[in-house]
Amino acid sequence: MQLTDKKERALSNEDIFDGIKHRDRVVLRSIYDSYFPMIMDLILKNSGNQEDARDIFHDALTVIFEKINKEQLSISSSFKTYFYAICKNLWLMSLRKKKTAQKINDLNPNMEDSIEINEQDLLYHQRYKLYMKHFDKMGEDCKKILKLFLQGESLKNIAVEMGFTDSYAKKRKHTCQKQLILAIEGDGSFNELRS
Repeated sequence: MQLTDKKERALSNEDIFDGIKHRDRVVLRSIYDSYFPMIMDLILKNSGNQEDARDIFHDALTVIFEKINKEQLSISSSFKTYFYAICKNLWLMSLRKKKTAQKINDLNPNMEDSIEINEQDLLYHQRYKLYMKHFDKMGEDCKKILKLFLQGESLKNIAVEMGFTDSYAKKRKHTCQKQLILAIEGDGSFNELRS
């Protein structure tokens, strides 16, 4: 499909999912132009600000991107309805963490009647953000060691890659893991994401 074709006609759910998966700038711009004002309105009318709206909007796109890459995503509603429901649920989770509200003033109460949002996907995304927040703060050696380990490299290969002895590589990996776990467990949002 030509880029100009996408501009000239409404995008189907499949076009949108394909565009998100392939990070198509025209599709992403269309999503932003079409839905950001609606999400901004939702967030502003429910104890949020513009930065919150941008964060929720991008988090929702990330949730969909992750879901598309894990499985073939098919929805029975419009993308607008699905996207709104994800944003609403992400914002509700955020408000619960801040303990500022228990109920959202829903601007479009009928919009998500037929939508089933998997809260585990949203929770997975929040946990991943927490992990990355603390992983990014680690030293370069620790990040490299943990990346290699998560990619399935043996301790022997990690030792060679890092220029360590086998025993020091094992000790360093353990220390880095422990450091990351302690940082995550010490984060205020950790307990809310455990369930």
